[in-house]
Amino acid sequence: MGNLLSTGAENTQPEYEVKRDEGPPPLRTRPWRNFDWREKDELLAEVSNFRIKGGVKYLNCMLLGQAASGKTSFFNTCATALKDEKRVLAPLAVYKPSGGSVTSTFETHPLFTKDDKILPLRIFDCRGLHNVSGVTPEDIQLMVIGHVKSGYQINPVASIQSDHAKYRSQPNIGDRIHCLIYVVNADNPQSALADESAVEIFKRMRELLAPLNVPQLVLMNKVDRLRASLSDDISQIFRSEEVYRKFKVVADFMQLPDMNVLPMSNYHDETNPDPKKDVLALSNLKMMMDRANDFLQRQDTSSAPEDFYD
Repeated sequence: MGNLLSTGAENTQPEYEVKRDEGPPPLRTRPWRNFDWREKDELLAEVSNFRIKGGVKYLNCMLLGQAASGKTSFFNTCATALKDEKRVLAPLAVYKPSGGSVTSTFETHPLFTKDDKILPLRIFDCRGLHNVSGVTPEDIQLMVIGHVKSGYQINPVASIQSDHAKYRSQPNIGDRIHCLIYVVNADNPQSALADESAVEIFKRMRELLAPLNVPQLVLMNKVDRLRASLSDDISQIFRSEEVYRKFKVVADFMQLPDMNVLPMSNYHDETNPDPKKDVLALSNLKMMMDRANDFLQRQDTSSAPEDFYD
């Protein structure tokens, strides 16, 4: 039997071009973002001794993302970096996804510093952003305003009602979300962001959240999986062309400034901490706290002179 890919004995070349894997593009000579890889102890001290503006006890940040985007893994990585016990902690359960979201409630958990003090930060997590068994944009708006209490069991087909036990009728500034963080998987951001349902969800969310003026950041998880060498030296992520390309995809889709997109590498199969990975986690955590703090300061007019707003 003849070769089905050939047109005759005189044609020995295949009708398609075989593309060889040339590997990832080389690292840039200069980083595409200036990042301060400083000493971990210095950064630990800044985060652990963080002072809140605006007269509230806790900063409230909320993680939003599709299933398997790495929201819970980010929390666990921050917990490891903060405790600094020379081991990788896993305070929250992480299960391998089967198409659904691990988290089914709107909830927060404490983060502890090296000296066992609770960090003045509440990171709220909820179901993934998807059109099946997800959280509705309307519920997200209510959460950001402060109407939804921690522990609310999310109903993917209906918003919380005002007579629900977990509904807060008169939220104050301390109940509101002070910074919103979208979490995406850098390994394949197009899959997480570009499908039709995600586009519609984000469009609706922008409409509902725009009047609230809440700071918004993007956490781009799993950047260490984009280039094999990054697993050995995470400090090279800002020289990686592949990380930069995925970074631009995320920034353009979210319609946010580039500075608002934070590349991140969580612990997933390591048993020992990586100091540089801890520095990246603490830096991103501090950025979230800074943005939340700035929001609170803008809401607090008590320090301005009486005639300032006249």
